[in-house]
Amino acid sequence: MKDPKITKELIDKYYDLLSKKGDFGSLLSNNFLLTGTISKDSRGKEAYMKNIFFSMIKNLKIRDTIIEADRACIIVNYDLTSPKGNNFKTDVVEIWKVKKEKLDSVAIYFDTAFFQKAMA
Repeated sequence: MKDPKITKELIDKYYDLLSKKGDFGSLLSNNFLLTGTISKDSRGKEAYMKNIFFSMIKNLKIRDTIIEADRACIIVNYDLTSPKGNNFKTDVVEIWKVKKEKLDSVAIYFDTAFFQKAMA
């Protein structure tokens, strides 16, 4: 069985760094995979870190956390500002997988209709 303590430590560090606009790249595997309700999957640490979403984050709050072995399910409430200056809040479900003591993938699920309206 995978150690849930390692998963929790990685998750805690990731969201702490994300909230401080810090460099979380060292926590990700080189072959990191992003999936979910996004336009297309992306592979690679660099591609993930260049996501425009990160520049939109003004604040975040972890609403719920479930960790089991090498997997975690996090519900995050994000305060965001769109590139057009619209401020909004949204809940996002993020399902993480850890491999070899690195964050290896995340599947992100959110209300796409609301998100598109808030971005317009």
